[in-house]
Amino acid sequence: MFNSTVKTILAAATATLSWGAIATTASAYDFVPQQEGEINVGLGCYDGCIAIDPIFESIISLTDSSTGSRSRLFVDNLATKSTYNGGQTVFQQKDAGTNFSGFFFRPSEYNESTGYAEEKGQLEVGTFEFTFASVISALTIDFFDTESTNTTGALAINGVSLTPDYVAKGRDGNLVSQTFFDVKSITLKFGNDTASGTGDGVNFKMAGEPAVGTPEPGTITAGLMASSMIAAARKRQKRNG
Repeated sequence: MFNSTVKTILAAATATLSWGAIATTASAYDFVPQQEGEINVGLGCYDGCIAIDPIFESIISLTDSSTGSRSRLFVDNLATKSTYNGGQTVFQQKDAGTNFSGFFFRPSEYNESTGYAEEKGQLEVGTFEFTFASVISALTIDFFDTESTNTTGALAINGVSLTPDYVAKGRDGNLVSQTFFDVKSITLKFGNDTASGTGDGVNFKMAGEPAVGTPEPGTITAGLMASSMIAAARKRQKRNG
């Protein structure tokens, strides 16, 4: 569940879109696909891609400062084992000390030049730009298992770079939340890769409330289907009339 902790990022006040009134996250929609698999963030997919919610215009992987490479992005249920690319990337049923229920976005460290994935893809490090199809009035992000300082957080909102707003370091398996307002795009960095070891991996969730007048994520596809059915019914009525 997304908690109600709200952290306003004042540096983003210069963004093109103005800040709106503080909104409750009680009715926020979960943007994480409810199925395991890989999302195409510009690197293709190992074994086929899963679809993202229409609330997203795009999710793009950017070069991460700690790895020097773009990362892959998966959706993972932390309670199950998942295997990709012929066993080159494996998410265990129980990762060492970091277990949580439900579906999470899962970054996966990846070396583009060699195709090598550290820890068989289990080092959850990456930087991604999320662009939404319309403005999200309140966007809440849950960061899972942040165990390092000044490595995970928001780098830009609505195209405006921020002094990085890093989430706090916590104990193993911790969950830290941030809420941002009037978001059309956001750039987030997750985790940290170190030269001397495997670093810190961070999974995450997203939930949000589209601005007033924006179709709710779950109603977009249904609305398109309903429109198609109405159009087909009208065609049949014409033929029969």
